[in-house]
Amino acid sequence: MENMSYEHIRHIHLVKIRDLTLKFPATSKEPEHVVLDKLTFGIRDGEILGLIGNSGSGKSLTAYSIAGLLPENACITEGTIKYQGKDLLSMKPAERRRMLGKDIGMIFQEPASALDPLMKVGRSLDEILLSHGIKDKAERYNRISDILKTVGFPDPEKTYERYPHQLSGGQRQRILIAGAVLLSPKLLICDEPTSSLDSVTTVAILDLLRKLCIDMKISILFISHDLSAVKNFCDRVIVMKNGKIVESDTTEDILMRPKNPYTAELLTNARLDPRTLDLTHAECDYSKDPVLSCKGVSAAYTASLWGRWEENKVLSDVDLAIYPSEIKGLIGSSGCGKSTLVKTILGLMKSEGTIKQPEGKIGAVFQDPVSCLNPMHTILWHLKEALRPIRKNMTKEEVQKAIDNAIDTVGLDRSYLNHRPSQLSGGQRQRVAIAMCMITDPTLIIADEPFSSLDATSAAEILKLLAKINREKGVAILMITHNIHIVRAVCTTVAVMDKGKIIEDDKTQRVLEAPESDAARRLLDAEMRLHS
Repeated sequence: MENMSYEHIRHIHLVKIRDLTLKFPATSKEPEHVVLDKLTFGIRDGEILGLIGNSGSGKSLTAYSIAGLLPENACITEGTIKYQGKDLLSMKPAERRRMLGKDIGMIFQEPASALDPLMKVGRSLDEILLSHGIKDKAERYNRISDILKTVGFPDPEKTYERYPHQLSGGQRQRILIAGAVLLSPKLLICDEPTSSLDSVTTVAILDLLRKLCIDMKISILFISHDLSAVKNFCDRVIVMKNGKIVESDTTEDILMRPKNPYTAELLTNARLDPRTLDLTHAECDYSKDPVLSCKGVSAAYTASLWGRWEENKVLSDVDLAIYPSEIKGLIGSSGCGKSTLVKTILGLMKSEGTIKQPEGKIGAVFQDPVSCLNPMHTILWHLKEALRPIRKNMTKEEVQKAIDNAIDTVGLDRSYLNHRPSQLSGGQRQRVAIAMCMITDPTLIIADEPFSSLDATSAAEILKLLAKINREKGVAILMITHNIHIVRAVCTTVAVMDKGKIIEDDKTQRVLEAPESDAARRLLDAEMRLHS
């Protein structure tokens, strides 16, 4: 994944944005909000341009402005967006829609939600060609077969007939890429395409995107909070804050010699340095009984295929123990069984074997706090709901005290209790999810990819918070993540999963410095490529 040399980039702008200003008009509850403020930049022919910044900085809205996918209440009040010299903002909506796919391709963050679960992969791709007027069935099939081969499916006929749930996370992302480049656009917009992927899959997806950039002569706008991916993938980088560009330069200059304090802070947070972030944690007492013990845990999914029931074993004889105050990491490639193990521990999926939890309660924090929070209700309502199992034995004053303690523990002002989830940032919503865990005084928190949807600054703050909870409250944490940086920074021990089995489980330093399994070595090799 070596950066393209500037000798091979023509300094001709495929896209030129000048003084772009975007607002959300005032409502009865919210004042007018300027989200893009006189934005000016260009995307050169054949280059990969990175766009970084904290959540709410305007990165995605910039991409949606180019693609013509803005929400209905968004209002562009000033500026121009030109594609190959044509002013996109003066075009009719139907003309803009025809450009999406043919001239501008788009890849979104979460392939599982971008693909129709009831539609076969081949039909999803076929719909794209049909919508652009390609009527010949044989031509459509051949084009789909060719693009599936191009994005890494050696057996396109078999892939054509599969449903999204039959593919891994990396394979689903390849399908989205296939759909985005199917009509050979000149610009590919990638909005957080690797944030939910493990390091091995991330490297493979970035290699594929760079190959497409060169072979198909595509320019790429790459939006990401993964600065390791940006470093190894992008030619230039733009840094955004509050709808404005605060810095723009070559990738090396931005990431190695930042001029703006905001950029320097982003880089510091991305490094997750325990010395600057205070990630000290509690001492684990291995002489006590574990707070969670899994022995011989196995689980399988069953599905009906053409009238026959088939069983797909996803966990096989898993042994795992977590001790009081321990922070244990759990790593592995996509599809290895990490999230399935969480479901069995939480009783959300049937399993064989034994799962023992001698004392206390288990709390869980998931990847996407939005899906765990009801948009119709306030944060106060959510915390009361989290208390429901034990609330009947509490007085009104005790309930209020528990709510106040939980919101204080996660570092949110009590005024947020009257807010709804949509009024909070991603990091704040994740704090609410942690407060919902802490309100029942758990002995163990299962944190299932709690950072992957967050920018570097928010992720660092949430990691600091979890370390503080462990240090001050003695709560054990099972940290499931594809970010080995995080495991190295806070985890005492780490277990490695592969194909439904725990294949290594030892002190973090031993596993990461002298891995014994091929799966662990692959993860570490990929991480080294990303951070080299």
